[in-house]
Amino acid sequence: MKKLILLSGFMMAILFSANAQTATKLKVSGNCGMCKSSIEKAATSAGATTASWDMDAKLLTLMFDGKTNLDKIETAIAAVGYDTEHKTATKATYDALHECCKYEREVKQDTVIKKVSLVASGLTCSMCSKAIFKALTKLDFVDEVKVDIEQSKFVLTFKSGKTVVIDQIKSAVADAGFSVQSLVYE
Repeated sequence: MKKLILLSGFMMAILFSANAQTATKLKVSGNCGMCKSSIEKAATSAGATTASWDMDAKLLTLMFDGKTNLDKIETAIAAVGYDTEHKTATKATYDALHECCKYEREVKQDTVIKKVSLVASGLTCSMCSKAIFKALTKLDFVDEVKVDIEQSKFVLTFKSGKTVVIDQIKSAVADAGFSVQSLVYE
């Protein structure tokens, strides 16, 4: 009888631990409502029981049980194009994102940046584009700036041997009176 009670207790403990929910928060890059939907869908498809991404804080609040783990969830999120704090989306999946979903990716120390495409916000006329163009061409590492006025897009190429500083690019746009909506580098 004593063994039966111990066995029953052991089985109950296994059942409760298998159904135990893990709650966690995870840093996930993204920009908009489409990002929110894609990130949450990827997390739940990987086994999360709940997933809610905060667009402003860039934090995904998750609940999941023993049927999945954080690594599987992060892998699923990276597979649809979004970087997490432990996983990085491939260039191909990131490039496939809608233009408004292209968040600013962190530059790793050993990355050589060859080209930057940025979309600026707040532009109302060609003079706005000209102000940003002028600010960007003043940066000592910038070789050429191409402008697409209709899309408020600027493509920068760089001088060989010069270190590209992303923060200086953002500051140049801000100093011209505008903001960077998205910035993608190659």
